[in-house]
Amino acid sequence: MDLNKDVPRSPYERLGGIVFLPRAIDKGRADLDEMVGEYSSRTGFSKVLFDFLGVSAENFIDALRKNRTDEGMWEWVSANMAPRTADEIEDYNRELATRTPQTPEQKARHKQQLEDMGQGHRTDVARMFDRLDLDEGRDVPQGGRQDY
Repeated sequence: MDLNKDVPRSPYERLGGIVFLPRAIDKGRADLDEMVGEYSSRTGFSKVLFDFLGVSAENFIDALRKNRTDEGMWEWVSANMAPRTADEIEDYNRELATRTPQTPEQKARHKQQLEDMGQGHRTDVARMFDRLDLDEGRDVPQGGRQDY
């Protein structure tokens, strides 16, 4: 995947019921191909995902070398992740998908990022996932997503 030309999947997309995992796969594959562009495959929300899964970024990226399909990666993730209940996965999904900037610095950066993409008028976009979707050309309904 060439993230200099394309965008990764929406952070809301799921694999194995886990949000952000397909996006982390896309970014990791682009990293392997040295085509990650402005994205990062090892920090930010990707790191939050890796921490939740209980795997290192390096092991995740290495697994991508061996598993070129989402199904193969799901097999690897499900075999290597920390044991998680359905409730823990649901809590993780909800927390990550509904995350909003909390500190004055985060709020200012969020607002600036909206302005930089020509969407400063979208004061209804509060979730970080919605901002990512909007920045990458995906539709974000007025008021932002109400589900996850």
